[in-house]
Amino acid sequence: MTASAPPTEDKTDARPVDRGVARRQAFLQAARQVFLDQGYEAASVNDVVRLAGGSLATLYSQFGNKEGLFFAFMQDQHDRFAREMRPERVDHLPLEQALQTVGEHFLRRLLQKDSLAFYRIMVSEGPKLPVEMRRYFTSGGMSQVQDELHAQLVHAGLSDSDARECLSYFIELLRSHHHFQAISEPTYSVSDADLKAHVQRAVKFLLNGMKLA
Repeated sequence: MTASAPPTEDKTDARPVDRGVARRQAFLQAARQVFLDQGYEAASVNDVVRLAGGSLATLYSQFGNKEGLFFAFMQDQHDRFAREMRPERVDHLPLEQALQTVGEHFLRRLLQKDSLAFYRIMVSEGPKLPVEMRRYFTSGGMSQVQDELHAQLVHAGLSDSDARECLSYFIELLRSHHHFQAISEPTYSVSDADLKAHVQRAVKFLLNGMKLA
């Protein structure tokens, strides 16, 4: 009996890495570090290339110029921020607990160093952005919170429009004080206990205003 041939390795799932895509991601990752650290005006595309590798010619072929790279970075950073704003599902929780859970998640992410740096850039460089891009950026983080809580407010008796309006107020209550302090004072920090207490007050204020507490 002849020995059977050893099984061959199945390589059907192996896909070559697109070098253009990989290089673009490397540029965006480097741009994220440079723009968040230095802002738009002080940032240099040479620093981006130095961090990412590759060449200045390749960067220009992919993004056109510094402004094009900046727009791509803003889009990438915003999408990252919006994804991370969505907490685990809370539709099984009582309304007050759901608001507290989502509020804590939202505020913790909002106060992270990269989120604060991104917000500062949005304020200082926002006029440079196309109108549609500005609208997209200003709605992203809020939409994650609204999507998670909207159905529960409607179930509690609010109309669709009232639920969305209440959630927009809730977001501003969450941001108040701590967010603006953290933007203006780089060393500002909030303890976990203070953050939870702040969110709890915002929740109570919202529910009292809705006559649901």
